[in-house]
Amino acid sequence: MKNLRIRKKQISMSLTALELDKYVVDLTLKSLFHNSDKSELGFESDILAKAKVKLSKKEVARLWNVLATSVWVAPSVGFGRAGKLELTQAGYQLMSQFGGYHEYLASVENSQKPQTIILPISVTDDSGPGEEQEPAPPAAAAKKK
Repeated sequence: MKNLRIRKKQISMSLTALELDKYVVDLTLKSLFHNSDKSELGFESDILAKAKVKLSKKEVARLWNVLATSVWVAPSVGFGRAGKLELTQAGYQLMSQFGGYHEYLASVENSQKPQTIILPISVTDDSGPGEEQEPAPPAAAAKKK
């Protein structure tokens, strides 16, 4: 479990590594997408610091590796651009289609659930060839007369 301080409320939360990864990936994608007037943002200075997320250097390095190996963001290359990320074409597509990483995961989870299809039952009085129809009860036959 990792401790994470979020937003202005200064709430300390305990998250598993998987929950932390999901939160930071979602935060990073949304930050890059909503600041698309800038081509890149600093991971620690612009994304984590503005969200008031405090992590150890080891966690920041691990999360950097997770993000850098994803197809949605790419590390910027060049002098003075160390520690900055930019949104890739796949990242723009994911954000415009789903609005965030959490929404994407929910969509994937819902599509993998088996869906039960209930068909209406129709009872017909058709007799197939070779089948004999049961005779009507005598009371029903008498009413017809």
